[in-house]
Amino acid sequence: MKTLLALLFTSLIFTGCEKIEGQLNVTTDLKLRNSKKVVKTLTVGTYTADIKANTKKKITLRLNNDANEKFEFNVPDKSIPQNGPFRVLSDVVGQPVDLNGNVTTVVTNSERRQVFESCQYQEAVQVCAPTGPNGGVVCSIQYQTRFGSRWISYYDRRTDKDLTLSISAVGSSVESAQFQGDIAWIDRIVLSETQCR
Repeated sequence: MKTLLALLFTSLIFTGCEKIEGQLNVTTDLKLRNSKKVVKTLTVGTYTADIKANTKKKITLRLNNDANEKFEFNVPDKSIPQNGPFRVLSDVVGQPVDLNGNVTTVVTNSERRQVFESCQYQEAVQVCAPTGPNGGVVCSIQYQTRFGSRWISYYDRRTDKDLTLSISAVGSSVESAQFQGDIAWIDRIVLSETQCR
């Protein structure tokens, strides 16, 4: 289920850019309020699902079913680590459940690469046009796109992240449902580059 996302140029932790795809396995009927504040019962079964961070303090569990239902959970900023376990109780979550989870993040770097690559740049060009029958001319500076190349030295940093989220009734040690998902992406780390020309 590893999904390699498009090449990114900024580092991500658990932000709105991440949508972790996986499955939700419900072992005991579970009541949750959906994003419309309506209480829904998730019956026993396995659902294709994903988790996405709306903000740094809220995550959304979306079920890929006919209703495409979404359930929001309040999660304090920085309470979900890059590696390790976490726990958020019902009074914080805003749902009648407690959350327990674990995140495993593995980062690997490629060898250093040096290549010439295609690029684009804007060039200022003076453009003149006649103003009328008296032979007047008006000129202005316009920017035009040019195609060029540049030398670049970089390496790729691959991040693989696995998330397990256990959902249980308030105060219960018995799991009602578990989400398991993963995501992977590559950051290009630029060491040096020449100007595009």
